[in-house]
Amino acid sequence: MTKHHLNLMKFDIKKNRRYKTKISFYFLAILIILGSYFFIFQKIYALTIYPRTYCCGNFNLSGLELKEAEASLNSFIEKIELAGFSFQAKTDLGEDQITIDSQLISIGDPDLTRSLVRFDVTTTLEQAYNFGRDGNFFKKAYQMISVLTKDRKVDLIIDINEIEIEGILKENFQKLEKPSQNVSVVLNNKSLELLAEQSGFILDYQKAIKQLRINLITLKNEEIQILAVQEEPLIKIQEASAVLNQAQEIFDSAPYILMYQNQKWDLPIDKVISWMKIEKNNLGQVNLAFENEEILNYLVPMAKEINIEPKQRRLSMIDNRVIEFQVGETGLILNTERSAELITEKLLSVVREIELEVEKLEPDPWPEDLESLGIKELLGRGVSNFAGSPKNRRRNIAVGVQKLHGLLIKPDEEFSLIKALWPIDKESGYFPELVIKGDRTVPEYGGGLCQIGTTTFRAVLNAGLVISERQNHSYRVAYYEPAGTDATIYGPKPDFKFINDTGYHILFQARAEGDELIFEFYGTSDGRRVETSKPEVFNITDPGPVKFIETNDLKPGEKKKVESAHAGANAKFTNTIFFANGIVREDVWKSYYRPWPEIWLVGKEIEEIEEEIEN
Repeated sequence: MTKHHLNLMKFDIKKNRRYKTKISFYFLAILIILGSYFFIFQKIYALTIYPRTYCCGNFNLSGLELKEAEASLNSFIEKIELAGFSFQAKTDLGEDQITIDSQLISIGDPDLTRSLVRFDVTTTLEQAYNFGRDGNFFKKAYQMISVLTKDRKVDLIIDINEIEIEGILKENFQKLEKPSQNVSVVLNNKSLELLAEQSGFILDYQKAIKQLRINLITLKNEEIQILAVQEEPLIKIQEASAVLNQAQEIFDSAPYILMYQNQKWDLPIDKVISWMKIEKNNLGQVNLAFENEEILNYLVPMAKEINIEPKQRRLSMIDNRVIEFQVGETGLILNTERSAELITEKLLSVVREIELEVEKLEPDPWPEDLESLGIKELLGRGVSNFAGSPKNRRRNIAVGVQKLHGLLIKPDEEFSLIKALWPIDKESGYFPELVIKGDRTVPEYGGGLCQIGTTTFRAVLNAGLVISERQNHSYRVAYYEPAGTDATIYGPKPDFKFINDTGYHILFQARAEGDELIFEFYGTSDGRRVETSKPEVFNITDPGPVKFIETNDLKPGEKKKVESAHAGANAKFTNTIFFANGIVREDVWKSYYRPWPEIWLVGKEIEEIEEEIEN
């Protein structure tokens, strides 16, 4: 190799070294710049939401602390809730308008006051705040850089009780509908004939509720027009002539009898005819059928005569010993679904005597040796006070106590309070209270059961069990102070649920002593220890002006106070569970209570009533 080649090689090596040095310098400079950016960025926004973050369309959250953002967002939401949700419909049969309050308000018991729409502001803002803070370094770095180039939208989390809202809308607007009619079978002078089909129109409630959701996500509360849609019959008279002979044969073979053992019930032929319908099967063939829902409703009084609730075995703790105070007994239940199927099958086969399907219900089996259940010691206790409760509320609490006392919760079982208290109706011993729905008041059952929910919540907290479902009340209720330690329930939702994660059975003991409700859980301790902080109450807000709700249930101009004012607030406490193996679980329970104005019912004036009648 010549001297010239050696010099060239040395030059290339030096050149490569200078190049690598320059690259390293640039790379280091970029790292320093990025590191400085991240450091300064995190320092500036250490306690606030990152820039270019929006909620509800154009609601700017940039640079706001969580408490500040929550207070600001809640102020908008409170105005919407106070105004209610306005719907309007117009068809060939007239027009009408209704404003639905965001809450269903109980006249006699706050337990039946519940939200039709719940805004989960806390979770929404936590999602906004955690952007750029969750995940590994690279994910956080990417998200922090991305806020420089594009806006980020966070959807407001909303829970809408669509079933109840649709029910209220139907109740108020169904007079403006003319549903289509399929060809039907009718009785005329002791013979059957076909009544021709009719076209019609119905209101699209589902679309209106979807629009409500869209409006609320963007914090708009405009009046929603419920649109009418044409509805055509599915079956026409020329397709149904073949089933008329079959219907006539069923008519001519009357009477029909429903039976169970020695009990018999006449089935009137006019009732059978009212159930008849003409429908198409999957192959497009037109057949005679019966309205299953109407048959099920017809079976309700028979079920009340036949049904015998099984008596579950129930236990009690006396002098630290488990005893059985209620021996289990087999029950009976009318299988209404299967019985309705049998009625349809037998009628189509022209069978005059129809045996109903009745099943035995056995109580839950337990081991004969009660000691093997592992019920040895007190795990947790919950207490609440219901002083000042009216008569019906006290009765409902007593019914709830009776249903819960002595229940056994299996290891790993998710216990549902609604399921344990169900059915919540007159037959179970519950008493009703009036609830305002639109401009009407209707009776509903279940007042006082939130006292049950709250006491159970406190017992579960003190036992350190896993809570899988809990919802606080819409506003602060005196029965459930201190704020934040309550749980509202109303079947089927919201429910209160928890999981028995002790590895042993838990015995539920419930009792009332004077004005105190006391729930106790017994089982086998696994050594866990519980510490609960005192609830912190903050963001207290004024309840706002008095609210008046027009009603047809009072004389024109008459007024009746149904609710006192309650200040709005947030509440928070921590439940810390220390396990014997050193594991620590920290549960933070947050509650938001909306400001609640004083509420009065006001009887509609004569002119308003006359206008409604004309429409």
